[in-house]
Amino acid sequence: MSALVHDSPDRAVWDVVSGDLQRPDCLFKYAKPITADIHPLVEPHLNGAVRQRTIEARLEVEERHREWSRREAEAYHTIFRYLSPHISIHVAGLETSRDLWNELEERYRRMELVTFCELFAQLRETTGERCGSAREFVDRVRLLVHRSNAIAPGSIGDRAHIAILLTQIGPEYVLIVDAIQNDKDPVNPTTIGNRLSNAEQTVRRKESPTPLQAASGPSVNTVQQTAKKCNYCKKRGHVVAQCWKKQREAQPSRDHALKAERSVSGSPRKSLRNIPSRSATKG
Repeated sequence: MSALVHDSPDRAVWDVVSGDLQRPDCLFKYAKPITADIHPLVEPHLNGAVRQRTIEARLEVEERHREWSRREAEAYHTIFRYLSPHISIHVAGLETSRDLWNELEERYRRMELVTFCELFAQLRETTGERCGSAREFVDRVRLLVHRSNAIAPGSIGDRAHIAILLTQIGPEYVLIVDAIQNDKDPVNPTTIGNRLSNAEQTVRRKESPTPLQAASGPSVNTVQQTAKKCNYCKKRGHVVAQCWKKQREAQPSRDHALKAERSVSGSPRKSLRNIPSRSATKG
């Protein structure tokens, strides 16, 4: 982290985030290479066969680390191609994850980088295998979507960002990813929320041993649409063009209203037939 001054506020922010990034179960680590601690390569007091085995073991560690770093860098490059062509071109020649992160650290503002790293740190944690239930699974998806939307437009956040996040999560979201990537209009929160709701139902059906009942209720991801409000009479449910108080000719007739009432409650005559007469009750 050479680019951050140790006593700067940005450094303090980064330290909080990097603590999560350095967890043992996190793929996206920002830590010094294993070989950085190998000085000297072997202890000077070793000799003979012991020294040779130590050298071979250390070289094997170095090779494993180089291979791990190379494969991690390849994974990052694949993600960057989806995230932003600009980033992908900028880091195209970097072959290790350490060089890649150092370059991004130099290039982007600290808060953008912190948000970016938070997202990647959670990708590993947000998989179907690591979630105990569909509820937890979908909640983590929503968190990632909200965080990706929070990144400033024009930086590293865009529709492809949301798509790649969802791609990392599970096959149930392939249809959402495809829809987001092929949308001509910008994806709004309502669209994303409804797609997450549909995907959540898919996950629930796969988990449930019996068919889901309607009593389970709507998904929490479903975005509630705001009811239309008439600017003339100030009532919800219609707009000015449909307001019969403003346009009297649009007012339904009394007969029409009566028919509508009968269709709901039943025919009044039919109801009268069911009432016993006085003569019947006397007899």
